[in-house]
Amino acid sequence: MEQHSMPRQITSFEFKLIGFLTLKQFIYLVVFIPLGFIVFKLISIPVLNILFALAIGGIGVAFAFIPVNDRPLDVWVKNFFKRITSPTQYVYHKKNPPIYFLKNLFFITDPHRVMTHIESQEKLAVYLANNKPQVKDTAAKKKNIISLFQKPSASLKPQAKSISTTGITSAAADKPAPAGQAEKAQPPSTVVRKPFFSGVVKNHRLIPLPGILIYVKNDNGGVIRLLKTNPHGVFATFNPLTPKEYLFEFKDPKNTYFFDTMSLKLEEANPKPLEFFSKELI
Repeated sequence: MEQHSMPRQITSFEFKLIGFLTLKQFIYLVVFIPLGFIVFKLISIPVLNILFALAIGGIGVAFAFIPVNDRPLDVWVKNFFKRITSPTQYVYHKKNPPIYFLKNLFFITDPHRVMTHIESQEKLAVYLANNKPQVKDTAAKKKNIISLFQKPSASLKPQAKSISTTGITSAAADKPAPAGQAEKAQPPSTVVRKPFFSGVVKNHRLIPLPGILIYVKNDNGGVIRLLKTNPHGVFATFNPLTPKEYLFEFKDPKNTYFFDTMSLKLEEANPKPLEFFSKELI
């Protein structure tokens, strides 16, 4: 059975359409050989016309028949100029802005507080490891334990008497209790201050907004309170105001969120927190 060689580069395989020449080889010869003949006729100097004609015709023959590294010469020349003109150094520039629905998001959990809590736990563990109570096993304690197991009935009574007598004598020797102090000392009661009014500022997605400025104004437009929301979007004031209507004006320093000016009436006690929302389009 007759064997046929398979070409390695199947995609770049070209059929020989004109004799033993492919279509590309035939075009190179047809273009460059007549061009060399024209140059030979145009140049009147006898030696130069032959050299230029042979050079131009040789270029066509080289492009048609001479490969470089198993590649046609025209492909090699094209890749050569492409590599010379292309840059050799590349610098990475990050140009991927965040997705629109991930912008201006605020998280309720503060990572700084979490790190502080972890550091305090580590410091507490180190302190407890360095200050463990050291129990010294002396010979007297060992003798008391042995006597307690050998004669439990005899060893308990003297210890109770000695403990009671030493407790009385030590208490009496340290400081005698005056007759007037019969009542027990009570711990001081802690007073918890309640804010005069508090509130929270959120956007249309119910996400708390930090850093929002709240201007509390009177009827004449004068600012009597300037508040700012914390990282959880909460604001509060502890100084009481006269019970009446006040204007609440909000301002975002970043000009991302916008609010309406509201008129609210404050009472002497405002236990329920106020809620304010930005007026963005959903």
